[in-house]
Amino acid sequence: MLKHLLVPDNTRIDTNRIVVEGDIIVGNHSIIQYGISGDMVIMGEGVAVSGDVVACSDARIDMWSKMGSNVEVGKNAYLGEFVSIEGKLTVEGDLDVGKEVKIKGGFVAKGWIVVRNPVPVIMFLFLYIREMMRLGRGEEIEKALEELFDDSEEDRESEGKEPAEKVLIIPTGTKIAPEAIEVGGDAVIGNNCYLIGNLKAQSVETGKTLILKGSLYSEGKISIGENSTIYGNLSSKGQVNIGRNTRVFGGIKAESVLLYENARVDGTIKAPSGVSFLRDAAEKPVLAEVNALGKVIPREVREPVPQDGLLKALDIIEIDSLIKTSAKAKNGFVPGREGMSARTVALGRTRRIGGVRRLRRRHEAGEHQS
Repeated sequence: MLKHLLVPDNTRIDTNRIVVEGDIIVGNHSIIQYGISGDMVIMGEGVAVSGDVVACSDARIDMWSKMGSNVEVGKNAYLGEFVSIEGKLTVEGDLDVGKEVKIKGGFVAKGWIVVRNPVPVIMFLFLYIREMMRLGRGEEIEKALEELFDDSEEDRESEGKEPAEKVLIIPTGTKIAPEAIEVGGDAVIGNNCYLIGNLKAQSVETGKTLILKGSLYSEGKISIGENSTIYGNLSSKGQVNIGRNTRVFGGIKAESVLLYENARVDGTIKAPSGVSFLRDAAEKPVLAEVNALGKVIPREVREPVPQDGLLKALDIIEIDSLIKTSAKAKNGFVPGREGMSARTVALGRTRRIGGVRRLRRRHEAGEHQS
């Protein structure tokens, strides 16, 4: 469960705080340079949080974790050994605290305060589940996990939403900072989220109406949902999919790119395997692709071969020549015309004129004799 980054719907990363409508689970040795606010907050060992921690319900912080500011808990709080809080701790319910816990700003607890050496949260769950499985009480395990992670029945009925869809899961060793969000595994982001920072993950899949003020870097596939806005670049060693009405204020570098025609990319697209465009089912399919240099490559459209196996001859295409020819040359070829010189043509014309004159003289002489 703590290998992938799961961001629920309507999650916001503001200037200095991460706001989640549901629960927050943080893996071991993670670094969060923001404040966090959610329903129930669970942190593993060695977690460092720079801002305020606000839990409307319970808060469980394991050993060696460091809170850089105030911690406010709406119900009960659990603090493991060697936990340090730089600000003030406020607990509306009971406080269960381990040894060597340091709270510099003081604390206020309205319920019972118990100081002991408790078992860490993850270890306690592991031992409890193992013992229940040994006794064959699977129903009790399921009931206990539902009480720990799920919301109440009234909340589920009023919101009509599964509890798992509202849990922010930050995997082990994750770093969330204003300049970058670095995840060792995959990243899945829900709908209507607002995030700040460059996201680096093995693969990225987002929902609808995402606003990301940063770039995406992935070793695998990147899928951006429709009606989203990315203020940065997209870089992937695999395929990048861009949904409908999505705009990218940057470039795309990937092995291949698949995007809808109404999507917009302001930067340069570099894809050695090509760029493909998608249309809705009601429209005609696109018969063109774009290569890495931005040149349109028409796809080959093959006509069906007639049943008799004979192919239709190609139509003759007339090409206009830049060389102007005379009317006689256009009508036909005149033999010997091209080889005659100007002198030969003049002599022939003189002979024809002289012959005509001799015939006329003979005709006139015959008339006088008669």
